[in-house]
Amino acid sequence: MMACAKAILGIEPYRYFADFIEGRRGEILDAALAVFGEKGYEAGTMREIAARVGVSEPAIYRHYESKEAILADIVATAGDRISGYTRQGFARINGSNIKPMLYELLEMRRRGVAVKQAERAAEPADSQSTVMARATKGGAGGVLHILFHAAPHNEHFIGLMRAHLSQPMMQNVREMIPRVDGTFGIERSAEETEARIRVFMSLFVGYFSTSLFFDDPPNDDAVVRAMLAIMGWEPKEQTS
Repeated sequence: MMACAKAILGIEPYRYFADFIEGRRGEILDAALAVFGEKGYEAGTMREIAARVGVSEPAIYRHYESKEAILADIVATAGDRISGYTRQGFARINGSNIKPMLYELLEMRRRGVAVKQAERAAEPADSQSTVMARATKGGAGGVLHILFHAAPHNEHFIGLMRAHLSQPMMQNVREMIPRVDGTFGIERSAEETEARIRVFMSLFVGYFSTSLFFDDPPNDDAVVRAMLAIMGWEPKEQTS
């Protein structure tokens, strides 16, 4: 049916959720993600989502009672998947591999920026596509952009993002820190650890979102150096 939508609209269907969710649910979430990315959450409609899928509007309502219910599913499902990826990465980190592992964790972001830059260069000068529309082809990085900017500012959706994305990711870092600290002989109080976690995560997550506004190519080296410096995970220089 997604092929039908492509034929009707003359567009390449966006695909993210359908890669791991079988059936109509994955198609609807992908369609909604594309609509919210291009139009914004407030302006996007159930009718447009249905058109993307290639079904009637009533058919969408048989799966979701409202646009709010679709966005809630997007936030929870994407949050669980993205935080699951980072959990696997953080679980492998120790004091001996911290630097290359941070580069690996940032690789997804780097690829997303490269995709958007290639699309930007290929677009005609009078293109009316928005930054958010371009972001819909950036894999998980594109999904994060849309979640950060398409979700309305209300406690329900913010709470979902905290529960399914930010809190699990912070817990991943919280469990990683003692393993790395031991290598560098660092001891921290609980209060200091929590403060460093917030700054560390601000860099990690901020790197995903700020490139939405800046055209410069990503600089993984600078971000990794900053993350290591914040945590004090830098080799001591030898003195003669």
